[in-house]
Amino acid sequence: MNEIENHINKLFEKIEDSQRKRELMQEITQNLNEKVNNLITKGQTREEAVQKAIQDFGDIDDLRPELENFGGITKSKNAGLSLAFSIWGALLISGLFLFINFYYTPKTIWFVYPIFAVLWWPMSLYFRWIHLKKDVAVGLPFSICSFFLIFGLMLFINLYYSPKFIWFVYPTFAVLWWPIAMLFHTLRKKNTNEESIDA
Repeated sequence: MNEIENHINKLFEKIEDSQRKRELMQEITQNLNEKVNNLITKGQTREEAVQKAIQDFGDIDDLRPELENFGGITKSKNAGLSLAFSIWGALLISGLFLFINFYYTPKTIWFVYPIFAVLWWPMSLYFRWIHLKKDVAVGLPFSICSFFLIFGLMLFINLYYSPKFIWFVYPTFAVLWWPIAMLFHTLRKKNTNEESIDA
């Protein structure tokens, strides 16, 4: 790797990887190498030519917004594809467990447990997709959805196995602290941002 490639890699190292970034890096590297060769043919030493080419090129501040936006769009699209795959995967797996449950053991309802586990897959990817697409914090809505998912499971277990004794309130109370904590964390972060803007 020559001096030009090292310099270009340093300029682009903090930018999210994308096809556009790789194309630009290759194009700029090729142009600078050609300029170095031209300067060498005009009598400059290689060291002088490299320094001159790098100095004339400058930085990539004008390209940075385009590249960062392109990288964000690429990540959002990839997250969307992963979400779609997880939804179809969760539906297929859930259908399989439903069939096995009602075909082999119709008197015992147990499909709820594996489906409960599988649902975390698309739910997690959905909030990741929202975070990347809209650039918003998703900790609070994720914790609320998680709470209702766990609440539903506890309620089912309670009513199905021991309907005469109501105990689901206790684990629900414990899990409720998760969204409450996230709510106060979100409010505190919002207040901190508003104070920094006012200052």
